[in-house]
Amino acid sequence: MKELKSFLLDKRLIFALVILLFVEVLLQSGIYKPMLKKNSYASNVNRVTDHVLKNRDVLNPDILIVGTSVAFEGISVRILNEELKAKGWKAQSIAIRGSELVVQHRILEKYLDQFPNVKYVLHILEPGMAWVDRTEAIDPTLAMLSELGNFRAIPLIGEFEYEPKPNNYFFLALKSIAYRKDLADLFINFNERLKAIARKNKNPNLNPWDYENDNIESMGPYHITSLENCLEITKFDSSFPIPAESNFDHRRMIHETCGVASTVPKDPKDTEDTKRYFRRLKKMYSLIGERKIHIIDIFAPYSTAIREFNSKERMLVWEKGLTEALSPYQTLDQIDLQDSLGTDNGEYCFDLIHLNKAGMEKFTYILSNALENRLGTK
Repeated sequence: MKELKSFLLDKRLIFALVILLFVEVLLQSGIYKPMLKKNSYASNVNRVTDHVLKNRDVLNPDILIVGTSVAFEGISVRILNEELKAKGWKAQSIAIRGSELVVQHRILEKYLDQFPNVKYVLHILEPGMAWVDRTEAIDPTLAMLSELGNFRAIPLIGEFEYEPKPNNYFFLALKSIAYRKDLADLFINFNERLKAIARKNKNPNLNPWDYENDNIESMGPYHITSLENCLEITKFDSSFPIPAESNFDHRRMIHETCGVASTVPKDPKDTEDTKRYFRRLKKMYSLIGERKIHIIDIFAPYSTAIREFNSKERMLVWEKGLTEALSPYQTLDQIDLQDSLGTDNGEYCFDLIHLNKAGMEKFTYILSNALENRLGTK
């Protein structure tokens, strides 16, 4: 016992603990946020929400876009506002790459009341997403939740039916753990990080929207007809020549999205995963419905190579799930634009799931027209 007491009272140990506590307090204060690695999940959620809030005086929306990278890459906020201006509507996007429903919910929970003019939420959905819903809390989701209020995130992952492990709670509670990989990268690539920060400060985004897709690469020249065909053509050692409209990194990203798409169960029946997904969705929709904001569910287009998986049977599961999630606040209001870019849309797709610049522009005009017809004049 004497030895233990002596160890605990050792000045060197106390000094080390004080230093660790001091570093944790600094990280909790947000002092490190501007130094986060560009395009990391933590950096993205901070950048998008901070930029949208900072520009409320310029673009205070009536329509708020919520979703994942499908919405982030696939909708031009610039074009949408230009097209809807004559009708008196303003739109803004808080779509975040890689955001699960719990992250989208937390963004709305934290920021929706700061946009008092919002009358409509456009929720951009992906038909296969409900079938790959999960109970484990992955690091990207935890990283984004941590930035949106780490102590609120701790009970929220339980409310959203995750099965967290002890290390997940440590991740959310302690920034020194949440930032461990980012800090390691900072020390390894210190000069590159400083250059990235300097470039950002030198060239600030002066638009009221956070992002507009400028990817000109296209899936079209690969002539992909199926998932199997995609995985074969785009694998690392493929003999298929890389087209002029593509490059090595682009081919790799196509291959990755083909891999992701191949994990979606082909059986369109309702499962425990889909039921949990719609229960989670109901929590988010209740938060919106309580504020008397109308939700329009949008199914955006992506590659026709996987269109066959989104069968009528799968969409019937969506119709039932969405109807239940929206109750008792409203009936289902859905716009299905999966086929809006034609039956051979490779030229408009960056990869299997995301549109390129040309696809974003064409789809945004189509969406604008659909909204004009649906909403009329403000």
